[in-house]
Amino acid sequence: MNTNLHVALLAGGESTRFWPLSSKNEMVFLGKPLLLWHFEQLQRIGFSTITVVVNAENEETIKCIVPPKELQVTYVIQQGQGQGEAVKALAPVIGSSPVLILNASDYYADNFLLSYKKHIDKSDGVAILGAVHTDDYFPGGYLTVNESGLVTKIIEKPTPGTEPSTIVRINADYFPDCSAITNAVEKISADPKNAYEEAMNALIKNNMVFQVEITPMNSWHHLKYPWDTLSMMDVFLSTLTKKNIHKSVVIKNHVTIEGSVIIEEGVKIFEGSKIVGPVYIGKNTIVGNNNIIRSSMIGSDCVTGFNTDITRSYIGHNCWFHSNYIGDSVLGDDISLGSGAVLANLRLDDGEISSVVKKEKIQTGKNKLGAIIGSHVRIGVNASIMPGIKIGSGSFIGSGVILDKDIADKQFCVGTPSSYTVKANTAVPAASREAFRKGL
Repeated sequence: MNTNLHVALLAGGESTRFWPLSSKNEMVFLGKPLLLWHFEQLQRIGFSTITVVVNAENEETIKCIVPPKELQVTYVIQQGQGQGEAVKALAPVIGSSPVLILNASDYYADNFLLSYKKHIDKSDGVAILGAVHTDDYFPGGYLTVNESGLVTKIIEKPTPGTEPSTIVRINADYFPDCSAITNAVEKISADPKNAYEEAMNALIKNNMVFQVEITPMNSWHHLKYPWDTLSMMDVFLSTLTKKNIHKSVVIKNHVTIEGSVIIEEGVKIFEGSKIVGPVYIGKNTIVGNNNIIRSSMIGSDCVTGFNTDITRSYIGHNCWFHSNYIGDSVLGDDISLGSGAVLANLRLDDGEISSVVKKEKIQTGKNKLGAIIGSHVRIGVNASIMPGIKIGSGSFIGSGVILDKDIADKQFCVGTPSSYTVKANTAVPAASREAFRKGL
């Protein structure tokens, strides 16, 4: 193993596609920020020298995430936008040392990084690109590979149907000399957001040898859009293998706890509630009477009041509920739902749920997706939030509102029932819900 190998964690990019949630790198899973999961994983696998690329806005917050003492961690500030600018920031710290570049908002399975580490040891000065096989179109960089298994070109976001291969590059790149890529990026004068990929193509054209480390798609997970939080949540929930209930937890009569759970210090669970793991419940949260909580993460200091159903959802800290349905939803911190408010998660035709991101309609790949809500939001009694709707931080949704469009930050949405228009319904396909039934 190269003793001077650096691991670079890129955490300085914008999170505009992640709106209305906060910075991707600061998302908390099982009580720990994602960046801390990276630190602990890298230390566990055997890496020791880490450089974290931050930006001026998140530098202070990221530096508050304390790495294991075994790691030597340095922070550098990215000046512009795009991965090229992030890589350029590595030059003063890493110089010509070897570097493994990872994306801090992605998460990689241990077996992938262990395999990659062995590949690096045997690479004899050859660059390596991490990749996955996919049979479905993925909006990323596709690799063309020759008969010797070497990369001949990176084609960024080809038109669907024109993909040159089934191999998609992921953000896991090894360079035996970091200065090769930083110098190549410096020479690119085109759109800075694509400078990194253009720089790698320039290196390939100039005869730098790139091998490929291919991992199964389920060994790589990413936070790109806000609904990706649910998939990342499932990754961490899948690591739970037993009941881990702090000795201070108060469990009242007629409470059922099934499956693997983590229930932290100071939690109270009142009569008649049922928890079906995998579930994480943070410190000092109160679970009210007759709740059902399934396959979810709930942060600290929450109150899930009487008769609330939380299913396959990610809940931040200090959230308050009362007689609510929260299905397949992602909620930030400090959110309250008035009695009877519902976060719907399924279209009437059971179809795939779409979302508008930066004026582009995006298919989420999910036919169950509830609301995605930023922090400091208040939702009134009996409000109904339609599937896939996003609500910006600091917004208020009035009582009885039926919300079927996204709401920006710091808005006040009110309305009263008015006249209804009745028209012929389109035919609803005779779809079976047997798959849903099996999942109950």
